[in-house]
Amino acid sequence: MSAPSRQNSVDWIFKYYSQPRVIEDLLDYGRNRWIAVEGNSKGRVFIRHGRDGSPLRFEDSSSVIRLLKEFWFVKPRSFYGSANKYGRLSANEDLEDVSNILRSTPTWDVDNSVEKWRETLAVCRLIVETLEKENVVKSVYLKWSGRGCHVHVSEEAFSREFLKKHHPLDAAFAVVEYVTRIVKPRLNALAAGAKVENKMDLKRVFTLPLSLHRKLDSACVCFKPDEINVFDLSWVDPRNFKHKPAYKDFEAGEADGLAEKALSSVGGYFKRVAPMSSSRVGSRKDEAPRLGRFQVMALLQAARCFLLTGDIEKSKSFGLNRAIFYAWAKHRGVEAKKPPGGRGVVKHEKRVGEVNMFYLGNEAAYLSDDGWLTIGDAKQTPQDYDAQIAKRINSVIPYEEAWRRALEYIGRFPRETLLDQQKFFNQVYKPVRDSFIETVYRRETGSGSSV
Repeated sequence: MSAPSRQNSVDWIFKYYSQPRVIEDLLDYGRNRWIAVEGNSKGRVFIRHGRDGSPLRFEDSSSVIRLLKEFWFVKPRSFYGSANKYGRLSANEDLEDVSNILRSTPTWDVDNSVEKWRETLAVCRLIVETLEKENVVKSVYLKWSGRGCHVHVSEEAFSREFLKKHHPLDAAFAVVEYVTRIVKPRLNALAAGAKVENKMDLKRVFTLPLSLHRKLDSACVCFKPDEINVFDLSWVDPRNFKHKPAYKDFEAGEADGLAEKALSSVGGYFKRVAPMSSSRVGSRKDEAPRLGRFQVMALLQAARCFLLTGDIEKSKSFGLNRAIFYAWAKHRGVEAKKPPGGRGVVKHEKRVGEVNMFYLGNEAAYLSDDGWLTIGDAKQTPQDYDAQIAKRINSVIPYEEAWRRALEYIGRFPRETLLDQQKFFNQVYKPVRDSFIETVYRRETGSGSSV
């Protein structure tokens, strides 16, 4: 299994995802799950919301190709689905309503290098054997994800009667944690070099069956535990994959006993994990934290640039550069004026005299020789943005959430507004410069409305 060559071309990826067999499995497994699309446009890009801000979801057989076309600018390659299955997936409120989670799929993520795939399977066998001892057999299946393997128990293995008493995510989290604690002490003896982690949480996603790996020339294939001994990496060849929809096999109620034992032993998700998340956002639960306008400007400028160019690395450089520029202009009492020319240009880099320039609409900035935006002799790299902006925001609210909200907010404005420096400043940034982070925070904690 090697990194893709022609398998990375847009035409080939569209052709692969146009196969009826691939579409069928993606839809079967992804139905009622929160979908994510990953691309590789100059760095990993992970998209979980549409341009209208709603959660990505599969609606019908045309959804797969529709999403590939909608996010063509990030070079989409892989599909993921949430561990949770929802009753409704039309708005972000549906994701925040924990009563809207109908089922949750217990998943053990066995991470390793591709070369140690046999050792990875040995760890999977250990998990399967532990489940068998707890009488969970028919509902178990495996999914080779690319560099490692996922062991799953069907979400249907919990009976309706059991779920009337326990939240689905509580049950799934407890089962994974309980089995992981049994397995971990035995890993050293296997000398597998693999990690087994409990990644069950409210927003966790896992690779969908028959999705392409984000980098490797491989498809995500499912198989049953009795095939562990015969599994071979040739099965994941996307041109001739060997896959069965093993996730369709289950026995209702088979995992009830294990879940009861696990909940009693280790506790559920909301009791053990969720309460701790609030400690990162402030000393008082009702006191919304604030960040300066510098961070808000950088975040919104980066989101603006990304929506117009699809280049996440350049967007980070642009966001930090513009934040520094506007802070300097304010300090000096200088108005940020439009440079001549460039109106309507989405992204344009050119040499003007002896300097390189970057244009976003009618806004211009200097470029370093290696392609990053600069002010004076200092260049603003993506790493600088992560250290000065993303890290600072993440100390208050999860940066991923702030970034998502920024894309949603910026996406509401017409293209001509985003291409105009003054319109962006006055109509997009200025109205929310003192409230954006606070509003996102209140949304996260359920104490206010969204931006």
